Amino acid sequence: MVKLAEALKQRVDGDIHFDPVHRAVYSVDASIYEVEPLGIVIPRTKQALIDTILIAKEFHVPVIARGAATGITGGCIGKALIIDLSKYLNRILKIDYEQEYVICEPGVVQDQLNAALAEKGYRLGPDTSTGNRATIGGMLANNAAGARSLLYGTMKEHTLAVELLLASGTMLHLRTLTPEEFQNKCSQTNTEGLIYQTIQQIRENEKEEIFEKFPHLPRRSSGYNLDSLLDDTLNLSKLIAGSEGSLGIATEITLKICKKSTNLGLCVIYFDSLQKSLSAVETILKHHPTAVELIDDKIIEAGRHAPSMRGKLDWLKSSPKALLVVEFCGNSQEDVSTKLAQFADDMKQQKIGNELTLIIEPTQMACVWELRKAGLGLLLSKRSYSRAIAFLEDISIAPAQLASFMQQFSQYLASKGKTAGIYGHVGSGCMHIRPYIDLTDPKEIKLMEQMMHDVSDLVLQHNGALSGEHGDGRVRSWLNKKMFGDHLYSLFLSIKEAFDPDNRMNPGKVVNGTPFLEHLRIDPKTPIVALRTFLDFSKEGGFALAVDMCNGNGLCRKAEKVMCPSFQATGDEFHTTRARAQALRAIIHSRLPLQELTSQGIHDVMDLCLECKGCKTECPSEVDMAKMKAEFLYHYQHEHGIPLRSRLFAFIGKMNLVGSRFPRLFNKLMQSAVTKQILDWIGITKERSLPLLAEKRFSVWFKEHQQYVHTKSVVLYNDTFTEFNHPEIGKSAVHVLEALGYKVIVPEWHCCGRPALSKGLLIQAKEMAQRVLKILLPYAQQGLPIIGLEPSCLLTIKDDFVALLGADIKNLQTVIKQCTTFDEFVAQHVVEGKLPLPFTHQDKIDIKLHAHCHQKALVGTGQTLKVLRAIPNATVSEIPSGCCGLAGSFGYEKEHYALSLKIGELSLFPHVRESSAGTFIVADGVSCRSQIEHGTQSSAMHLAELLCVLKDKRR
Repeated sequence: MVKLAEALKQRVDGDIHFDPVHRAVYSVDASIYEVEPLGIVIPRTKQALIDTILIAKEFHVPVIARGAATGITGGCIGKALIIDLSKYLNRILKIDYEQEYVICEPGVVQDQLNAALAEKGYRLGPDTSTGNRATIGGMLANNAAGARSLLYGTMKEHTLAVELLLASGTMLHLRTLTPEEFQNKCSQTNTEGLIYQTIQQIRENEKEEIFEKFPHLPRRSSGYNLDSLLDDTLNLSKLIAGSEGSLGIATEITLKICKKSTNLGLCVIYFDSLQKSLSAVETILKHHPTAVELIDDKIIEAGRHAPSMRGKLDWLKSSPKALLVVEFCGNSQEDVSTKLAQFADDMKQQKIGNELTLIIEPTQMACVWELRKAGLGLLLSKRSYSRAIAFLEDISIAPAQLASFMQQFSQYLASKGKTAGIYGHVGSGCMHIRPYIDLTDPKEIKLMEQMMHDVSDLVLQHNGALSGEHGDGRVRSWLNKKMFGDHLYSLFLSIKEAFDPDNRMNPGKVVNGTPFLEHLRIDPKTPIVALRTFLDFSKEGGFALAVDMCNGNGLCRKAEKVMCPSFQATGDEFHTTRARAQALRAIIHSRLPLQELTSQGIHDVMDLCLECKGCKTECPSEVDMAKMKAEFLYHYQHEHGIPLRSRLFAFIGKMNLVGSRFPRLFNKLMQSAVTKQILDWIGITKERSLPLLAEKRFSVWFKEHQQYVHTKSVVLYNDTFTEFNHPEIGKSAVHVLEALGYKVIVPEWHCCGRPALSKGLLIQAKEMAQRVLKILLPYAQQGLPIIGLEPSCLLTIKDDFVALLGADIKNLQTVIKQCTTFDEFVAQHVVEGKLPLPFTHQDKIDIKLHAHCHQKALVGTGQTLKVLRAIPNATVSEIPSGCCGLAGSFGYEKEHYALSLKIGELSLFPHVRESSAGTFIVADGVSCRSQIEHGTQSSAMHLAELLCVLKDKRR
């Protein structure tokens, strides 16, 4: 492979990777499989893609195109050259609203395309649950559909033209042809001519066979779309839909676009059995809904406990065995309301369901859909190796036979002693069934194979297909001969031969499938490495299971919210949470040697993790990469030593303590050219100044402060930044708490250890945590609230101390129970939307909130917004930002400075800049305020400061 790698690096404009860590990262998608590729190419241009294909031809190596790799069939992995089209080939080339079509490159993300189309009231029809990261190329490869296929159909129906690059380097332009144009193509003597001749033979000789034997279903993503060859459009682009990149690589895709319906409503029907819900589908379809979706009790219960669903299930009334979510659209909201009312009346008359809820409020509807879309991840959030895996997860049955099929399937499942998570697009007969299987158990694996044989028989009995939208991939291609019969399968082979005679385009998919049990991601024959960790991972079931909880669904590739800032800024798979987890998995499962843990390659994949904790909440499987990075750094530095820069940041509190004796001199030194040069030498950027010290420490001010007599007391935890850098925040908090009727107690300062923890200095972080626990425990034992001003510090106590101090869990839980953020505590005093503070302002004010990443991840922003909205005459909005980009010390590090600003520019900086003069920007995190000031030259305030200013102008 050395010569191949050299040729690619010399002749291809793109990112070329053949190192073991990149190959490990690209070994997986969201399936149960893992196959190490030969190498990875990320072409920057179409020409670079063509050059890659020609070099692959020259070296006789297979290629696999890859988008977001959210597929759950193993469709984009294999022993081949992986071509990642998502990073650079992601442009929308043309939108024609008059003719209602769009032309885009394969790496365009579904939601981003829809956002562009929405400007003129349009959308793409198919809408997958992975729409916030799924690419158009991947959707075409799988013939994707989504929840609203009753109205919009599948990608096949929306595909107008495809520019297709073949393994030979030939470029085809597939579009609707006239009969004359079609005959001209057939008369050619080149590769294109051979393809059209093959299609002509099928059209002339196999029409009746295809019509008779092909499954007649609302949706199917299995085999090649031979039925699409029979109409009069003579458009071969329809054949590419669902071909999984096994015929060629789509370089440009022309799609039909649709008018977007803005008038929608939901009816959620509750059932006390799954079977009853399925029996109702036929009756429901008579009302012509746009979607009928099933959610089972396993998803509902998982959703109730998932941090990612916090505050999003208020619409859920009870604990049903199954829900049907039925959506209607209309010409007006009144039209929708009428349809919903008529539908609800009919359901009640026919005694369908135990109860039902009508929902028309957009935010609530979004919450319902979020539960449905999170179904896969929620089922996989169970912390066990026995999990709801994908192998029977996409069965397509005609809706009229769905209840009958599921009754027999349920009986079969019970006979095997198995249960399954079940959800899906039941309106179109597509069931996502996920039996619980333990892939570490050889007996379970054998049972899984037997189930594939038995259930495929059952599907054939009901004239169904094994896939409605996910495709064949590695998991089902081996069954296509059985499912379609020898003759139709021979036609598949003839098509593959015409397009890809050397079998180099995604081999083993659709035809010539690889064995079902080959290359399973978890192999019971391979021992799992028991890594000895410093942090306590017992809550996660051990370090190995913590890593294995990443199922590869790729939600960390989304562009919104916190997770994952490094991917959002780089667009690079290598800088996702999934990539980091997979790199660690490769070591845990002996794909890479244990010594690789402290290698430069693993360091590189972990390096851009900002430890924002977004993944801990936003990932449905709650993968806590911040914790894993801290553990990794501990091992890495044990091998390579602790850098001076890391020591400086880890002990910033001690440095501030020394400097606070002579704050003016310290500040002058820190701003001097000599100091900046020294800091630059150890890797701290000259572009920022380290936080300056205040003239007087907060604790000194507090000792001098005269408090009123109050009967109630609270403890104000004195964090490093309040103590040394921003005592004005502590002062403001004291004034506010006193105004609320509390005597404030400020314990002696000790750093919580957050900086040391972030830098992997775990021994030192544990010592700091022990000191803080010792200081706070007596107050907690008295039942006093312990209030934190800096979110990362207070939440380190509540979250990270558990992993650091697992042996002292009883005392720790006593402290954690009393800990609360300033926002949460003040919110307890809001009564009927009013806060009992003597506000003095009269004018209307605008307030924008940017919350700290750890706050968003662990407690949310609801309480902060509750307080802000209790301020008289205030218009409050939350900036839709993710991480600010500074992330403690990350943005101070020379090699990370530019990326830090790029992350800020994703959302936060533009929203701050567009704020009108006089707008209050509220940001409780010290890093957030510093980043806002550095990136926008605007000031941000802590909530305590804002309340104090508006209360009586005191600081």
